[in-house]
Amino acid sequence: MKRRQFRLVLEPAPEEVVRLTQLHRYAGDVAGRGKAPIGGVLAEYIAGLFPQRDPRQVLDGLLGKGDAGWSLGTAPGQGRTLIIQTTEAGVAVSAVARILEQIAPNTLLRPMIYEPLPLQGLSEHRRSLH
Repeated sequence: MKRRQFRLVLEPAPEEVVRLTQLHRYAGDVAGRGKAPIGGVLAEYIAGLFPQRDPRQVLDGLLGKGDAGWSLGTAPGQGRTLIIQTTEAGVAVSAVARILEQIAPNTLLRPMIYEPLPLQGLSEHRRSLH
């Protein structure tokens, strides 16, 4: 998967915001400490989707290893708008789509904005690899 720099502007339902926030917190904790608690709302949702699987295995499968490569933010004055923006590590668009499909599926039914971001801070050699 090619790691890109982009921003996605979404309109998730309130419960999807909670699940995405808990997933992002889990990803950051796992990257920093190796093992982290799963938020209650997210754990319950994952258990309902995959009753025979350990929620950690499901989340680790969605996130992969290391830094998630994205952060969450809000747009002031834009209601329920949520922004997923890549960090320096970047992430494949398909990886974020797969996360949304599992964790916040109704988000994919609403309009969203994809904004590619320039490759800042990269050497000319690394930029040419993208």
